[in-house]
Amino acid sequence: MTQSGSNRQGLALLILAQAISVTGDMVLLTAASIAIYRVTGSATSVSLLLGLAAIPTLLLGPIGGTFADWFPRRRILVGADLAAALACFAAFGLAASASTTTTAFVAVAAVASLGAFYRPAAQALLPALASRDQLGRANSALRLATSLANIVGPALAAFMIARGGLDFVLAADAASFLVSAGLVLMITRVPAQRSTGGRRNPFPDAWAGLSYVRRHGPIRTVTLAIGVVMLVGTLVNTGTLPLVSESLALPESRYGTLLAIEGVGAMVLAVLFVIVGPGRKLLVTGAFALIGTGATTLLLSSARGFELAAGALLLQGASVVALQVALSSYLQREAADAFRGRVMALVGMVASLAQIAGYAVAGPLIEWLGPRSALVIAGLAVCFVAVPVVSLAFTMARAERTAPAPSA
Repeated sequence: MTQSGSNRQGLALLILAQAISVTGDMVLLTAASIAIYRVTGSATSVSLLLGLAAIPTLLLGPIGGTFADWFPRRRILVGADLAAALACFAAFGLAASASTTTTAFVAVAAVASLGAFYRPAAQALLPALASRDQLGRANSALRLATSLANIVGPALAAFMIARGGLDFVLAADAASFLVSAGLVLMITRVPAQRSTGGRRNPFPDAWAGLSYVRRHGPIRTVTLAIGVVMLVGTLVNTGTLPLVSESLALPESRYGTLLAIEGVGAMVLAVLFVIVGPGRKLLVTGAFALIGTGATTLLLSSARGFELAAGALLLQGASVVALQVALSSYLQREAADAFRGRVMALVGMVASLAQIAGYAVAGPLIEWLGPRSALVIAGLAVCFVAVPVVSLAFTMARAERTAPAPSA
């Protein structure tokens, strides 16, 4: 299948819109955190705000995914962006009579809740604008764009809140969501969306999405693997700082340098995938990326100096991007269009729940075992979860080789 010029344009518009929307999310979350800490001086208040931003994905994800399979996904994206802009304007008005803390919590809660509807629709729409062969490259471009947004957003937030306070951030954020909505409105000729039948109660339909994943072994295996990676990834994120400070006896500033090096590895591979693509055998690529992520975590645990730790994180950044691109593309390609929104929403829920659980246990585990032992556990866990994915990848590859050629 050849991707048409109009779809290429629509794909570019969708990626740009998501990049702007993610930038707006990061600006708001970072600025709200800064504003709350200035007022309260409490790290607990900031932690509660960050936790609040993750909760809607868990609570509203099933409904968001169901709506993405019920209604035109382009319409959901536009509606969510317009509602987010309205929420920012409403919070701007609320700031005149309410405290900074109340304004920040209301704005973040509203935008995060709308994101639970935006993300499944965007992930389910992407395959409609990209051919099967170009899906991995499209996801690579999206990963690159959102990675840049995650860098630019916090930097913009710090600058904007220093210049104009939270009110200025809310007004600018509302404008960014309006721009994102305008870009999505420019997408034309979206293929007709397939449906499983009439729209019923969203809760049974959301459960039907879970049942669909349970019935499809490959999708279930990949989803569980993503959850485990997100769970143990918190050990890596939490354990690297004490590894630098305690085990390597280096200044804490080197931790920031290591994070930057990891980001370089991620962006280099994302650019490479945009140019050449991750290949047609997405599951094989994802399986090897899982092994690479586990191996680089083990390498990091054994680092005796800054150079080896930097090399491990450089390779890990690339491995994680390969994993994200390949497995996301695989799930989007393999899920039936009528269930794709619910599948991607479930993946987001599993990832969020795994992160929340991981951060709850990471600190105590690292303090109990030490950073090196905790990183060893994380690396072995990723290698372990890679086994069924590797087995599935090679089983499917063998089946493709032995399948009879289609008749002319």
